[in-house]
Amino acid sequence: MRVSFPALVYFGMRHITTLALFALPLFAQAQDLSVTGDAEIQVTPDRVRLSLGVETRDKLLAQARLRNDSSVKTVLAAARAIGVDSSDIQTDFMKVDMRYQNGDGTAVDYYIVEKTVAVTLKNVARFEDLLNAVLDAGANHIYDVDFSTTELRKHRDEARALAAKAALEKARDLAATAGMSLSEKPVGISTSSYGGGSWYGRFRNGAFVSQNVFQNAAGSTSSGSVALGKISVTASVGMTFRLQ
Repeated sequence: MRVSFPALVYFGMRHITTLALFALPLFAQAQDLSVTGDAEIQVTPDRVRLSLGVETRDKLLAQARLRNDSSVKTVLAAARAIGVDSSDIQTDFMKVDMRYQNGDGTAVDYYIVEKTVAVTLKNVARFEDLLNAVLDAGANHIYDVDFSTTELRKHRDEARALAAKAALEKARDLAATAGMSLSEKPVGISTSSYGGGSWYGRFRNGAFVSQNVFQNAAGSTSSGSVALGKISVTASVGMTFRLQ
């Protein structure tokens, strides 16, 4: 009885060859390269929002309230005299509080009335004039100052374009260093942008802080003591390419 070994060998080789063909794509998958490009542009602010407060104290609540109303009217008139439009002035906080004699919680020592007003100035060159005017008029709290730009969309688009260019250049440099080439177009893109405002005031290091100005302080702040500087607009673009 004869056994045909070549037939068995042929079958075995065909089986091995088939397995190799199926396994080959597992080791020949294309590799991806993911990069991130960042960009930042500095912009001169053209708008500023000032949040200020007027606080009055008196042993009689009615007197504290009347004095507060009078002081607020004087402050608002001073802001309008600088060129602030009435539509850019908003009362955004009011508070009535009291202090007790000897801290025993029975006899009231005096009442506290406070109003916070937000003023938006569109001519930032007059910011220091506005600050001096409202302090002289009776504002005794400056809570925050927010410098911003009215062309935020334009500057974000510009920053994003620069970030995309940086991501593309980075990907090309990395691929060239590795002796490889990139796919003609990215297979994935992500983007984020932020900035456009410079905010100072209430929250510092996670704590509530108010910049207090002594009530009835005489005189204005020194000339040229406020620097506008520039605000930062940033963008980040991520790209993924196929390496060849």
